[in-house]
Amino acid sequence: MKFKNITYKILICIFAGLIFVCIYFNSPLKKNINAPKADGTFIQLDLTQNWNDTRWKKELSYLKEAKMDYIVLSGVSTTNGNSTQSVYKSSLPGFQKIYGNSDPIDLCLKNAESLNIKVFLDTNFNSDWWNRSGYDSEWLNTQVIRMNSVADELYSKYHKKYPGSFYGWYFPYEVDNAKFSNTDQFLVLSNAANDYLKHLEDKNERLHFLMSPFMNSSCSTPQEYADNWKVFFKNTNLKPGDIFCPQDSIGSGKLNINEVNEWFTALRKAVKSKNGLLLWANAETFDYKNNSSTTLDRFTKQLKLESPCVDNIICFSYSHYYSPNNINSGFHNSYVKYLSKNSLPNLRVSPPKDVYVFSGTNNQFLISWVKPDDTKGICGYRLYRNGTLIYQSIVQRSYGGNKAYNSIKFLDKPYLGTDTKKCTYEVRSFDFSGNVSKPSKPVTVNTVPAPKLPSSNLISNKRTYTLSPNPQSIYADNGFKLTDSSYAPDNKVKDNYFIGWYNDPIEITLDLGKIYDIKQFSVDYLYNPTSWAELPEKASISISEDGENFTPVGMLDFPIVPFSERNGTKYKIYLTPKSTVKGRFVKIFSVTKPNNYTFIDEIEVKN
Repeated sequence: MKFKNITYKILICIFAGLIFVCIYFNSPLKKNINAPKADGTFIQLDLTQNWNDTRWKKELSYLKEAKMDYIVLSGVSTTNGNSTQSVYKSSLPGFQKIYGNSDPIDLCLKNAESLNIKVFLDTNFNSDWWNRSGYDSEWLNTQVIRMNSVADELYSKYHKKYPGSFYGWYFPYEVDNAKFSNTDQFLVLSNAANDYLKHLEDKNERLHFLMSPFMNSSCSTPQEYADNWKVFFKNTNLKPGDIFCPQDSIGSGKLNINEVNEWFTALRKAVKSKNGLLLWANAETFDYKNNSSTTLDRFTKQLKLESPCVDNIICFSYSHYYSPNNINSGFHNSYVKYLSKNSLPNLRVSPPKDVYVFSGTNNQFLISWVKPDDTKGICGYRLYRNGTLIYQSIVQRSYGGNKAYNSIKFLDKPYLGTDTKKCTYEVRSFDFSGNVSKPSKPVTVNTVPAPKLPSSNLISNKRTYTLSPNPQSIYADNGFKLTDSSYAPDNKVKDNYFIGWYNDPIEITLDLGKIYDIKQFSVDYLYNPTSWAELPEKASISISEDGENFTPVGMLDFPIVPFSERNGTKYKIYLTPKSTVKGRFVKIFSVTKPNNYTFIDEIEVKN
C-alpha cells in the first residue's frame, strides 16, 4: 500500500511537470524572453535630400515595424572652410539652404510625433574637426558658439510645434582614443561641452544630451579609454537621463567583434561614476571593407554581445543599410522575422552553378560565375581563393551604394611572394541572414611565383639611405631601420621596426657603396586598415651609377588584398628584372593612398 502511494505521488509529479513545461513554452513568460534589438537609428540627412512626406512616412513605418523608438538626425548644418550649409531655411548670417525647398527636419519631426518616435537633433559640424588636435581648445570653443546659435534657432522653429518628438540634442563631434588620449585633452572636451550645455540651460532649451564616440583597440586599452571618460564625466555638467552612446566600432573595423564586451564593460564602470548617466551602444550595420551592409548574423551578434552591458542600443544605420527605402527589402524582412521569432531565418541557399577563370598577363585572373536558377533570398556571393575569402558581392544601397561591389565577376591578382604555384577558386551564395550555400565546383589555375634569391646575395644590409620627406615623428627612422635586416614581428603600426608617412609620396634612395650587378629588389610594406595603413597606390624603382642620372627599372606589382584580411599583414613586394641591371644607387618612389599611411620595415637589394 505504501509502495502504491509513492508510485502515485511520482506519477502526479511527472504529470504536473509535463503540464508546467507545456504551459511555459506556450505562455507569455516564454514569449517575453525577447532577442535583443536596436531601439533606434541614426539618419544622416543627405540620405533624405529627395524625400517628400510620403517617403518619410514610409521610412518611419519601417522603423516602427523594426520596433524602434528613437532617431538621431545628423547633418543639420555643416561648415566647410568659410561656408555653412543647412538643410533647413536659416536666418543665421552666412548659412546657405541646401536640398531644395523641402524641410527634412520638419518632415521627420511631424511624422515622428504621430508615431511616438523621439528625435535627437545635431546642430553644426565643422569638417575641419578631423584635422584638429585634441588640445585645440580655441578652435573647439569657437565651434560651440556656432552650435549654440543653431540650437537656439532649431528650438525656436520646432520644439513648440513638435514637443513630443523633439526629444534631445546630439553632440556632433565624434571623439576617439587616437586624437583624445589623455586627461588634458578630455578636459578640453569637457570645457567645450559645458559651454554648450550651459547655453542650453540658460536659454531654457536643455533637453536630453547624447554623444557617440568611437574607439580603436590599437590605440589604447579599454581601461585607459574608460579612465579618460571618467574624467570627462566628473567635470561635465551632465544630468540624469543624458546618454553616453559609444559606437561599437565593428563596422569600421576599429574593434574586433570579440573585443566588444571587454570595451563596453570598462565603459559601463566609468558611466556608473556619473549619477543618472545612461550607457547606450551604437551598433554599426555596415562593413568598412566595401562600405556595404553587413549580413544580419553579424549585426544580431553585436546586439547579443552588447545588450548585457548597456541600458539600450541604437544603430548606425538602419535607414541607410537595411531600410527598404534605400536597399532590397530582404534585410528588413529578415530582421522583422528575427524580432518576432527571436532568431534569424535558417534557410537553404542555392550555390552558384558554374565558375569560370580566365588567365591574363602578370598573374591576373578574371573570375566569373553563373547565378543559381533560384535566386530568391540571395543577398550576394563570396569568392574564395585557396580557401581565403577575397571578394564579396552584395546588394547595394540606392543612395550611397557602389555597383562594383555587386558584380558576378572579379579581377584577381594573388600575392605571390611565397611559393604559391596554384590558385583554386570557388564561390558560395549567401542570404540576408548570413546563411551560406555549399561551394560551387572549384576551378584551379597555375601561377608563376616570384623568384626569390638566397639571403647570401643580399647587398643592401646596413647600407645608408636618404628619405624625402621625413617620416612622421611618432614613426621616425633611426638611420638604419630600412636596411638592418630586422623585420617587424607583430605587424602593428606601433611596432618600432616600421617607419611611416602620412598622405605624402615618398622617395627613398639607397647607396650600396659601389656599383653592383643587381638581380632583385624587394620592399616590405605593412597593411593594417584599422590603423589607416594601406598598400601604396603605386611604387617604382630606378637605379643610378652616379646618384644623379637614374634609369627606371620597373613598377612594384601590388596584389589584391583579400576581403577577409582585417588585421596587420606584411606584403613583401618583389621586382625581378628580366635581365641583370647595374647600379650603385637605388631609388624607390612610393605614392601613399590619400588620407592613409605608408609603413615600411625593410628594403632588400640582391645581386
